[in-house]
Amino acid sequence: MDELGFEGTPVGYAPQPIATRSVAPHPVAAQAIGPAADPHAGVPSPTTTAPPARPVPAVRDLHDVMDTDALAVRMAQQVQRAHAAVVEAHRAISAWQLRRLGSPAPHGAPPQTPPEAASPPAVLAPAVPRQAPQRPAPPPKAKVPGAADYGRALNTLKAEWSAKMTGDARSAEPESAARTAAFTPPTTDWARLGGPAVVVRAAERRLRETGALTSGHVEVAWHELPPSGPVPLSSSCHPGGTGTPARCEVRDGDGRTLLTVSAGTAGSNVGERPGVPRYPREFKPPARTSVDRLTAGDLDALARGDVAAVLGSAFGQQHVAPGLRPEPWPERLLEEVSSISPRGGHWRQGLLTATTLPAGDGDDWPFTLEAVSEVLRVYLFHRGVHLCLPGAHAVPVPGGTARVELLGPLDGPLGLRVEISEAGWIPRPFVTADAEVTSAEGETVARLRDVGVALYGRPECEPLLHVGDAGIRLTSAGSPAYSTEMHMAHASEGDVAQLVAASGQLGTELCPVRPRLPRGDFLMIDRGVEVKQGTAADMTGAYGVTEYDMPSDPWYCRENGTRSVPALALMEISLQPAGLLSALTLGVALQHPDVPYVCRNLNGKGTLLRDADPRGTTVTQRLTVLSVTDLPGATLHRYRFELSTGGLPFYEGEALHGYFTQEVLDLQQGMDSGRRVPPWLDRQGTPPAGLRRVDARDDARLGTGRLALLEDLVLVPGGGDHRAGYMLCTKPVRADDWYFHHHFFRDPVMPGSAGVQMLFQQVQAFAVHTGLTGGLPDPELGLVTGEQLSWNYGAQILPEHQQVRGEVHIRKVTRKRDRLLIRADGSVWRDDLRIYHVRNIVLGSRPAGRKGGA
Repeated sequence: MDELGFEGTPVGYAPQPIATRSVAPHPVAAQAIGPAADPHAGVPSPTTTAPPARPVPAVRDLHDVMDTDALAVRMAQQVQRAHAAVVEAHRAISAWQLRRLGSPAPHGAPPQTPPEAASPPAVLAPAVPRQAPQRPAPPPKAKVPGAADYGRALNTLKAEWSAKMTGDARSAEPESAARTAAFTPPTTDWARLGGPAVVVRAAERRLRETGALTSGHVEVAWHELPPSGPVPLSSSCHPGGTGTPARCEVRDGDGRTLLTVSAGTAGSNVGERPGVPRYPREFKPPARTSVDRLTAGDLDALARGDVAAVLGSAFGQQHVAPGLRPEPWPERLLEEVSSISPRGGHWRQGLLTATTLPAGDGDDWPFTLEAVSEVLRVYLFHRGVHLCLPGAHAVPVPGGTARVELLGPLDGPLGLRVEISEAGWIPRPFVTADAEVTSAEGETVARLRDVGVALYGRPECEPLLHVGDAGIRLTSAGSPAYSTEMHMAHASEGDVAQLVAASGQLGTELCPVRPRLPRGDFLMIDRGVEVKQGTAADMTGAYGVTEYDMPSDPWYCRENGTRSVPALALMEISLQPAGLLSALTLGVALQHPDVPYVCRNLNGKGTLLRDADPRGTTVTQRLTVLSVTDLPGATLHRYRFELSTGGLPFYEGEALHGYFTQEVLDLQQGMDSGRRVPPWLDRQGTPPAGLRRVDARDDARLGTGRLALLEDLVLVPGGGDHRAGYMLCTKPVRADDWYFHHHFFRDPVMPGSAGVQMLFQQVQAFAVHTGLTGGLPDPELGLVTGEQLSWNYGAQILPEHQQVRGEVHIRKVTRKRDRLLIRADGSVWRDDLRIYHVRNIVLGSRPAGRKGGA
């Protein structure tokens, strides 16, 4: 009786024992509602003894606190209905018990099955899950006034009384009000619906049975990965109270809370969606397909694991043992997926439309959640992320909270519009989305927010990130990879403990600031193909081969003023594998574990070997360790690198990386041994002849978006060290500059390649604003084959610095017929310290009819 509040006893009144055939109304209630006939006359009930009436707390002056007559009427009405419901429950239990004993039911009582909440919890054997007995169908949604919500109403009255008597306006649901039940859903449900749907529907039914779920506005919060097969479950339902929503928690046999479903109120989940980021992340899929719609037959084939038959051979896993292939999907809910647009939607992360047909089983909001989740599962497979996981299967994102609003009846065919809001790899490949459900007439009948689905492998919480199964992912040549796109994502922004485990150094504790790969759109390495540690004791001779799938229209080409592959991209594609080889494969990241330890490129040189266009191809990255130097607090690795596509090299060079503790990194003094040497223009006594100022902020010919690296320019046509031309750029350092977020996680620093790219853009600006490109059949300038670029870095640019300045000295301009060639040198300043020096910056006009490329 605890769930009734006041232990079923109205204030100042002790009811007759339940064994009596009629319930005497409270005097005040009799005046308010008139005589009440006993609705259960003639129903035998077990004889019970009424508990003594609880003492009523003394009130100093009740009329100073509340209107006692109104309160008594309200309480009496609720208690009267509560007692009637209890007698009805006893009658149903008696009838059920008599049927079990083979005795006739009480006269006039129809056959009854006791509600699940009233049944004693079954004794379950957690080690050997069994099929649960058949449960009664969920109670109908039609509510009987005064019957289904009596517990919640009396709890509310009790809270109001307590608040007014004590002056405490807070209302907390008493723990004793929770209703707990243990159960094991039928084995057929696990196979048919899948673990997530079984758990969600169990919570929905429990809330509905207790009368706590009064609307279709709910929040579903997953705390753990759902079980994938039949296991014992238990639920605790809390009716809630004033300011506290009703909720149901579902636990597994080990007592872990799997999810919480909270009842909301109409409109409580409505809110403005987050805005689109300035530079939306472009999730790069492991495989690409031109398929943009799926029929029911296609969906059935995906569910069976015939992914290649639907999406193309790049999605197949015929080489994988059957036990490591994607697991079968639950029963299909979608009739078709009518469109898939990877760059569509509000956030430009993806847009899918689909149709579905409700099952009509009464589980309305769970059905909409499951249907949208199926769309997201389709999208994850459409992006090819299953290729990186053994036994790939879809689960709700742990730690995520989905919000569902039912705005109308779910009748007939329904349309789904699902907009991807985020996609990523950590801790496992996932997508989140918002969705709208519309009726055949086009009316919005449901709205969902923050629905998340992830793909996990088997085992789900494998600490080594499935490194041992990396061979399920194939390289471009069809050989097993030794690391996948998921491993690269973890190397850029994953948990340090997992990085340590994947390196085989279990038990090692690390400071979280470690050498990392860049992350997000700045990550330009996808798979490990081969690695050898070499034969020398100092690891000289070690080499690695990796691959990078360059998109057909990458952001750094779209946003480059010439739309060719910029120097920034070639440098990053060449140098990032060094971080993987040395920091992770050769174990440098595990050095100095108790202090911050970071990686910095110190110098390098690179040459474009041929006029290749690597867009839309797989770039093979080869790296060899030439020398290793160990110093106190630092390690230096020199490498030789080579980029190739189609089996032919197109870019090569060397680079020196340093791995530093913060104490050693702070010793950097720039390019002039710590001396403050100003730019050439600042050393001139008077303004040079021909000096012009140019605002380059909105000049799309030089760069847009993330590659809009120029702002305030000063141009001197005959200036500079060689009197052939000079450019100076000045811009502030902003803490929210895009590269600080991407380069690196927990260690934000401006990439040196961005400084080099700024100098290339200044050479481009010089050509544009001095008229050198006039009359050319193609005014776009790009890198020139056979020209070696070299760079040296003597310090770093961090978010707390104030200003970046870059200058270029034009060395020579060559114009022959329709060809233009410009050579220059340049430097970059951080505040008043020169920190970069770059030699042989060369740009030339493109050959006739040649667009893009490097």
